[in-house]
Amino acid sequence: MILFKPFLFAHSPDLSSLMIYEQKGKNFIVIKSSLAAFEGEVIYRYGKDAYKTPQEFKMLAIKHFSKSCFVVINNDTIKLTNPQIQLGHETTLFAELENVPQKITAYHIKNILFKDMPNNQCELILSHKGLPQKQFILNNENKHEVKFRIEKNNWLIEENTNSMFEINKFILDGSILFIIFTAIVFIKRKIPTNNPFDKSRAVGSN
Repeated sequence: MILFKPFLFAHSPDLSSLMIYEQKGKNFIVIKSSLAAFEGEVIYRYGKDAYKTPQEFKMLAIKHFSKSCFVVINNDTIKLTNPQIQLGHETTLFAELENVPQKITAYHIKNILFKDMPNNQCELILSHKGLPQKQFILNNENKHEVKFRIEKNNWLIEENTNSMFEINKFILDGSILFIIFTAIVFIKRKIPTNNPFDKSRAVGSN
């Protein structure tokens, strides 16, 4: 899956990733998805004729980003400065997080950049110095946001989200399929076949 992630993000408008990480004392946010996903949102928000050049498209994509992505750390809203976008089959948008506190006790992130895409999912990755890397899926079910609190160097979900629901649903679906499969096998063993070409039955009847 790691090897195929760039391929998936570049070809699937409903898949994206958002990563926040620290490098050389600075914190950055990076969002990756297909160009079609960015185009779809820009056209939906601003109209098909809203841009004529790649530069105008970039400006609209960044404008949409500034209204759609929010980061709150320790109950303080973090400014996302100097946003830039690189167009390509896999399009990348990145910005710098301003004044991130050294010690993080609470984290709230919301990203509705692609919320108009049906069944969209965004893989959230948080990587901060002194904390274990945290991964989470933002989707329509959890309204594209999640709140954490950090205790004893662990990320704890502050509010109930549908991540557990999705896991339970997966287990439930698997259990139902197992029960159906077991029932089919049981029925097939109990009901005799009437196949005239069944040689074992023909020999037994003699």
